Amino acid sequence: MILPPDVEKAEADCCQQLAVDLQLPPVITQILFQRGFTSAEAARRFLNPQLAHLPAPSAMKGLDKAADLLAEAVVQQRQIVIHGDYDVDGITATVLLADFLRKTGLEPLCHLPNRLTDDYGLTMRSVEALAAQVVMPALLITVDCGISTPEEVRRAKDLGFTVIITDHHEPPADAADFPLADAVVNPRQAGCAFAGGELAGVGVAFFLLVALRRNLVSRGYWTQDKMPNLRDSLDLVALGTIADVMPLTGVNRILVRAGLEVISLRRRLGIAALCARAGLREDIVSAENVAYHLGPRINAAGRLGRPQLAADLLLAQDEGVAAVLADELEAANMLRRDLEAEVLEAAVLQAEQQIAAGNENLVLQGADWHPGVIGIIAARMIDRFHLPALVFTGDSGQEGMLKGSGRSVPGLHLHQALERCKEWIVHFGGHAMAAGLTVRSEDFGQFSTAFAESVCVLGGGLPKAGTAIDAVLNERTDFRELASSLRLLEPFGQGNPEPVFLLRNIRLREVNTLREHLRFAMPLNGGLVKGIGFFMAAQFEAAAAGVVDLAFRLKESSFRGVRRAEVQAVEIFERREKLS
Repeated sequence: MILPPDVEKAEADCCQQLAVDLQLPPVITQILFQRGFTSAEAARRFLNPQLAHLPAPSAMKGLDKAADLLAEAVVQQRQIVIHGDYDVDGITATVLLADFLRKTGLEPLCHLPNRLTDDYGLTMRSVEALAAQVVMPALLITVDCGISTPEEVRRAKDLGFTVIITDHHEPPADAADFPLADAVVNPRQAGCAFAGGELAGVGVAFFLLVALRRNLVSRGYWTQDKMPNLRDSLDLVALGTIADVMPLTGVNRILVRAGLEVISLRRRLGIAALCARAGLREDIVSAENVAYHLGPRINAAGRLGRPQLAADLLLAQDEGVAAVLADELEAANMLRRDLEAEVLEAAVLQAEQQIAAGNENLVLQGADWHPGVIGIIAARMIDRFHLPALVFTGDSGQEGMLKGSGRSVPGLHLHQALERCKEWIVHFGGHAMAAGLTVRSEDFGQFSTAFAESVCVLGGGLPKAGTAIDAVLNERTDFRELASSLRLLEPFGQGNPEPVFLLRNIRLREVNTLREHLRFAMPLNGGLVKGIGFFMAAQFEAAAAGVVDLAFRLKESSFRGVRRAEVQAVEIFERREKLS
């Protein structure tokens, strides 16, 4: 357990003044202070993110040029090809662009690669296939990919394409490997002054559309009152940003907060159908709902080699069609769960053996693990073991090659870690928290050793093991008020974690188990608050035996219009344990 630091009197006075200025419970202002919001002005800006606070799109290097090229293609009614990716970010970015271009009168050709049969991103194969389907000159624009494909871009231009690259992954370290497209838009590229360097691919595409809309108005293509309202498209931006585990701070916080409001309205037929299939009946859809319910269902299509199914759902204009597609996506998600379960047990066993051997990272491999679930298995390893994890399969579609997917933890930039051992990698791409890569089977041992060394060198910032506590509460705390006030801190996610609280010396009531989960009640404010501990059934005896300290997250749910506080256990500490 990692308790919050002792608060000096000056800091306590500041938190108290913030509580008065913001009219919030002191616990909330304590959390704000710990996260760097030490003035009322900074806190208000964080608590009330506004689209008006977004930075100017023109600050993003290459964006104005890309918007101009795209506007020319729209005005001239040239063929436009959108090359996306098979994950939620790539799918939503493709849909975002296609939806907008349809409103200009164009019908773009969309390409989403097949995870099971195609390599990641822009490839020679996809370039050749797309060139054969259009009349040149045409425009090729990538979303969520392309930044590491100089040869493919050169080939596309030779075939007659004007090429625009929009991406958010790390650019190549060697300038010679940078793609010489007609325009490159990536907030991570050298010389880019844009304030939102942590955008998802769909976020980059959104800012491009802001600039494109302005460009088309300046050309007289639209009048101000006829142009599309891009706020209505922020549902797609929220989906892709949350699912790609981008930091929910700064620019992303503004986009996602507004996007969740749009999702909650359920105006997009595909999202309404998806919410219904996922059992999301409350009016308000949270970032947690997207991360654990909507995102995995959209991702399931790509994991099984059918990303177009998810794109078709999000583009659906008929309620009946959306319902049918949502049913297909639900079936795909059920199959994905079955495939994941087949791999998970073996992956956990390997992970436990590596941890017992003293490893501080996980590199797992199965000869026939389904390539569609290795990414989610890596994420499961992070959840369970809190160590950087790479998961490989021999079922790569290429003889002698292992296909891998990785996830990281705060403190280790995964792309930089892979960059240090690239001599053993055929190709890779990604960002701080996630990556994809291919390694030759014969080099797997050397790669594993090199990656472990890389983690040791770069992993000095890895967090101390243990549950980090944001605030220690007592039984006099007004939990209903606190649960309601916590909504102001949302959306929670990477960079803005959901607060964890601690209650000491409490006796849990009504302790029982439901399959792998622990259920209980806590006596608070003169009543009982229901609680659950996911995958904590093994702690039944500790929870039922007597007085404990409980680390938990506080939730607010709604049933038939009545809101109530609920507790989600994170860790249970028996009182005989010494607390640090």
